[in-house]
Amino acid sequence: MDEAKTTIEVGGDLRSFTADVGARWKAAVAGKPVDISRKIVFQDWDALCSVLTPKRYEMLRALHATPAAGVRALARSLGRDVKNVHADIIALEEIGLVVRGDDGTLTAPAAAITSTIHFAAA
Repeated sequence: MDEAKTTIEVGGDLRSFTADVGARWKAAVAGKPVDISRKIVFQDWDALCSVLTPKRYEMLRALHATPAAGVRALARSLGRDVKNVHADIIALEEIGLVVRGDDGTLTAPAAAITSTIHFAAA
């Protein structure tokens, strides 16, 4: 996978998100070029923090620098428990920040992650 741009949005408007997806879909169907980017949307700050913990952030940085042969190899390189690393990898795979190759190799392909945090209306 190429190192596509990944954007995390927290607390965004669902209507604008679906409009963006719809516009990109229509452009792709029409054969027009579409900016390849990944957008991960979290409902609120708590949801983001429950998924992107400090340990998982450390894991993403390590995997981006050097892919790991598997969960055990990653756990060993980080000095962490295999069971906990496995749970973290599953969570990061589910949102697309970690990719597991056919041979089990783990990578974090995003070159950068940008974020937008919307404050809820009072």
